[in-house]
Amino acid sequence: MHRILIGLLSMTLWILAHPLHAQGAPETTPAATLSPAELEAEAPSQISSAPDAASKVPTLSLYAESAYLNADGELVVDVLEQDYAYFSLSITDHQGLPMSGIAPEITIDGGSRIIKLEESNSGAVSNEYGQFDFAVIGGAMGMDTLSVRAAGQTTRARINVISLKAAGFASPEDIEGVLSWTELTQARVEYTDTGLTAEFPPAIADLNGKPVKLAGFMLPLEAQRRQTRFLLTSSPPSCFFHIPGGPAGAAEVVAPKGIEVSWDLIVLEGRLETLSSSEDGVVYRLLDAQQQK
Repeated sequence: MHRILIGLLSMTLWILAHPLHAQGAPETTPAATLSPAELEAEAPSQISSAPDAASKVPTLSLYAESAYLNADGELVVDVLEQDYAYFSLSITDHQGLPMSGIAPEITIDGGSRIIKLEESNSGAVSNEYGQFDFAVIGGAMGMDTLSVRAAGQTTRARINVISLKAAGFASPEDIEGVLSWTELTQARVEYTDTGLTAEFPPAIADLNGKPVKLAGFMLPLEAQRRQTRFLLTSSPPSCFFHIPGGPAGAAEVVAPKGIEVSWDLIVLEGRLETLSSSEDGVVYRLLDAQQQK
């Protein structure tokens, strides 16, 4: 009896290890198996895809002193009419590396004007650090739009031009009989290794050596109450390292009898000298100047 049970158990184990196919049924294909090397290999963490085109786009960053963002996220720079606002553009590639040798296309929608600062090595094309410097002269009061395009990308800023009256100052343009700063700043100024050169509009060039009246604001150059040599600027000076209006927006004044220091608008009469080349940073000089009441 024990032999019969042992025989049946052995047959059962053999059948379980070697299953029979049903008669007439097709044999199934054995399941595919992985080799030991394939079993040890790790599955890829993610499926690779083509590079994102957006990741290859250069970046333009625009900087300006006292710039701020408005409620719409726009970069805004306040500037007085006839005064300078200085900008620096940074150009980097998709890896954040500076892009040099690029000449941006700069346009402005409004009455303000663009001035290239060719006194710096980043005033013609972007320098080795990817920087390009330029300035904007404020026009008539209002909101202008500055657009800068470089390396196939465009960035913008808003120029908020504030009139002298709105800022609480008298305007030189309201004084009758004076030479307009709007005309004076039309001079084309270029920088050289030793200073600057200037090309004047015909109407201004014809005034060389002739008596004129100028209205503006005093930027003292001497440590005394009566100034015999100072700068007359188109808008109120806010920094001794920054000439309002740039080289063509100021005049060096020579007043032998001296003129009392004043922070208000003053009117001067003297002999205008236009400087086609200068090492002093200005292209106009008013000689034998006297203050007018």
